[in-house]
Amino acid sequence: MENKEELYRVLADFVFKNTGIFYGERDYYRLDSRIDKMIRESDVASEEELLKSLKQSTDKEFLAKVIDVCTNNETFFFRDQNPFNALRDHILPELLEKKKLNQLNIWSCACSSGQEPLSIMMTIKEKYPDFSSISMEATDISQTILEKAKSGIYNSLEAQRGISIQLLIKYFDQVENNCWKVKSDLIDKIQYKPFNLFSEFYPSGKYDVLFCRNVLIYQNMENKNKILQKLFQALKPGGYLIMGAGESLIGSDIKLEQKTLSGTMVFYKQDLNSFQAA
Repeated sequence: MENKEELYRVLADFVFKNTGIFYGERDYYRLDSRIDKMIRESDVASEEELLKSLKQSTDKEFLAKVIDVCTNNETFFFRDQNPFNALRDHILPELLEKKKLNQLNIWSCACSSGQEPLSIMMTIKEKYPDFSSISMEATDISQTILEKAKSGIYNSLEAQRGISIQLLIKYFDQVENNCWKVKSDLIDKIQYKPFNLFSEFYPSGKYDVLFCRNVLIYQNMENKNKILQKLFQALKPGGYLIMGAGESLIGSDIKLEQKTLSGTMVFYKQDLNSFQAA
């Protein structure tokens, strides 16, 4: 393609309008591998045809494929161990012992292929093996990656990346083709569903813990603030928001208290009733 700038611009604009993910001109090089993948896996035969389809197509399956390819699904079990240590050593004891919750509501906002919500569930099970009143929701914008998460099947490399052999044997069964499948008593507790953090309606005051890691780093400041405001509203008073190591509330006026627990930064929504009672 003689002039690729138009394809970059149209693709970046499509992704931004549908997901809020921002590709500036200096980031266009990151679209090259995604463009190649779309040509390999779609009915378009060239970059010229891809550009035409992006401009004219109304086929929902094709447009969903574009979003799938242009979102980042890199993940592994217990990615950045510190947030899970904070959950185990500080957040869970506070929520379950001090507040005497009847049910723990957790949302993994960008669950990718499922390793994050499974890591959360294993953390809870290891800390409180008898506690079963857990509502775990796991969402992602990519339908394709959600299907993999729902299957609970991981090849040997995926299964052993980030997880100890003890936990692997305890919570997974080895199946054919040298793969591992999550045991039903763990994965059945996770509700997987599609969700667009950028555009969809959020429940209000529902969650005790929100994991939203490595999502906002791809948003511009305006969209980051919109999503943060919605996440704030979705948190219960006394709940915690856990973001990625490179993410913060800088530039936002969201009223969350910053805490450092187990070497990781977390964000706490004050419980005004408890504060007033104290």
